[in-house]
Amino acid sequence: SNEPDIGAAPRLDFVPEGTLDEATRFRARALSGKGESIGSASELMNIARAALAANRTDETARAIMQAIKAEPENADLLLQMSRLASGWLAANSSYDYRMQEIATSTALSAHGLTRTASQRAEALAVLARALEQRSLYRPALEAYKQSLELKNSPEIATAFADLKARKGFRVTGNSVDADTPNPRICVQFSEDLVKTGVDYASYVTVDGKSAGAIEASGQQICAEGLEHGNTYRITLRAGLPSSVGENLEQPVVVNSYIRDRAPAVRFTGENFVLPGSARKGIPIIGINTDKADLELFRIGERSLARLISGSHFLSQLEGYSVDQVSEDMGSSVWKGSLELGRELNREMVTSFPVDEALPNREPGIYVLTAKAAGSEQDSWEPVATQWFLVSDIGLTTYAGTDGLSVFARSLDSAKAIANVEVTLLARNNEILGRAVTDSEGRAVLSPGLMRGSAGQAPAVLTASIIADGKTDFVFLDMTKAGFDLSDRGVNGRETPGPLDLYTYLDRGIFRPGETVNMVSLVRNDSVAAADDLPLTVILRRPDGVEAERV
Repeated sequence: SNEPDIGAAPRLDFVPEGTLDEATRFRARALSGKGESIGSASELMNIARAALAANRTDETARAIMQAIKAEPENADLLLQMSRLASGWLAANSSYDYRMQEIATSTALSAHGLTRTASQRAEALAVLARALEQRSLYRPALEAYKQSLELKNSPEIATAFADLKARKGFRVTGNSVDADTPNPRICVQFSEDLVKTGVDYASYVTVDGKSAGAIEASGQQICAEGLEHGNTYRITLRAGLPSSVGENLEQPVVVNSYIRDRAPAVRFTGENFVLPGSARKGIPIIGINTDKADLELFRIGERSLARLISGSHFLSQLEGYSVDQVSEDMGSSVWKGSLELGRELNREMVTSFPVDEALPNREPGIYVLTAKAAGSEQDSWEPVATQWFLVSDIGLTTYAGTDGLSVFARSLDSAKAIANVEVTLLARNNEILGRAVTDSEGRAVLSPGLMRGSAGQAPAVLTASIIADGKTDFVFLDMTKAGFDLSDRGVNGRETPGPLDLYTYLDRGIFRPGETVNMVSLVRNDSVAAADDLPLTVILRRPDGVEAERV
């Protein structure tokens, strides 16, 4: 060829890594094939064509791999192989992975051998067709683009335009978020949008007017500030850009109706301790429903370790999980309905009176489930769930070498509570230890109780006291991590052993020959000074090698 050499072919980053690896493995298998060749590369290709015409794909693959071994550096031969496999795939609707592998792998190998613009453009066009047949549309479009950049071809340009119209940047669907206080209509695209620097609001109109609020992220644009019960006409202007350098070719119009919100009920949060002194009510939020069907379950204190070791605690239960909690760990203690306030599409809050449903509460935790009256739910769908207990006891624990210190204080007055019995339960539900708080609200459990593992690991700390003829009960999940205060400058350190050494220097940097003044303080585990204790000072060079001991 009289064409100039344009250098080695670059790596095709737009091709999926798995497809590139597949091509490398395919070529390696072909070159390492055993047995003598049964003919020249040209003869082997004739055998492959005849076999493929008879749909004998295994025989075709063997002939092609032998032809590659015969002439591994022949780019034109590799392109013939790719065209042969792609042509068969186009004519046969049946799926054949081996033919797909041959089509893409030989085209990639051919591309790697090209040195002229026309040959590389041809290899990219052949590769694009093979990628399209594997539904790798974005890589196929990129291959067509690069082919046309190297050499303009009406045939390739037509194929590129056809694929771009079918699988290029385009609208793929739309959705309506109706079950929210602020509904919106979203339009989905086939590619990511530009993250910054583009005002997408200028490409969107709502009912022929400029869109008020637009959120563009990922692969969708959402029009916000809409209302329930209305139909909207969303228009996307031609030219709307994507992150892959393609724009919408034609305007797109989406007509969507935002229905009223579906009847639903839910609770407000995950906090599960209700203060015992205040008015005890659980807020229930109702949406487009006049009544909520409620059921209340109690899980006793001896089932808490099992509950916390599982996955149900503080979660929104599904229908079958509610049955499991009711039948295996607890029991139903109340069932009824609650009248709710109703205003179309607005969230109305109604308080569930705990004292009326539970005038006498027992130790344990309660689970309240709710659903809109008359609604049907499948067993796998989540049910509005509120975990709660009523208590005036607030627990705080500190773990140290002296054991587990438990402090009980009133949630109402913050005063220490004496005579509270605390019980530490293991994961296997065994009682690890008990203690009673003193006048300062403190109880101590020995350090050995916290060292158990597996089934003997601490799981739950319960606290109870009988006051005014009623039992006040609360518990603490010991499987959770303690408070992380490192972001507040009090990261802490490991508890020292029998001796604690603190050393500091008068400066941080010294010149050769200068005197280093060092102060060391040694304390025992009672924070008293340790007398007559020899100390060894090790001096190290900047490279870490020990220089001297004093």
